Amino acid sequence: MSLQQNIGIALKVLRAEKGISQEKLALETGIGRRYMSDIENGRRNISLEIIEKLSDFFQMRPSDFLLKIENAMVSPLTLDSLKEYLCARGYEETIILESPDYLSAIVGISDDARIIYDYEKMVKFLMISEGMDYEEAIEFIDFNTLGALPYMGEKRPIILNRIEG
Repeated sequence: MSLQQNIGIALKVLRAEKGISQEKLALETGIGRRYMSDIENGRRNISLEIIEKLSDFFQMRPSDFLLKIENAMVSPLTLDSLKEYLCARGYEETIILESPDYLSAIVGISDDARIIYDYEKMVKFLMISEGMDYEEAIEFIDFNTLGALPYMGEKRPIILNRIEG
């Protein structure tokens, strides 16, 4: 994955965390809408000036923004590699969510070979990949994903909800 792609992914994640549109980010930072779109889609190099504008907007030091970019690597996990992993361990019956795949929300596998997904990461996945806002993503997950779990049998996925304290 290229540095340009990592920048785009990091920017999408930061926007999702803040719950703002690409258009609003462009407007607030004084960066052109088309240019912002190209950055997020990994088609543009960005200058130090743009890094400074984005860092200021997200209220972080430029070094912290660069660290976000470094940590934006997309997981090499694919549906095929996950299926191969499970089959190699005798877990062919494990149910994997495929539409959407929520691969970036997988946090583990239980002792009884059930895939464990993080609910908040599922929300962020939908916000980034499908352009949904926070409420739309929650509604989608609650209706389409959680609503289907009871029909999936004993190998259905586990959806982890973190306890905030």
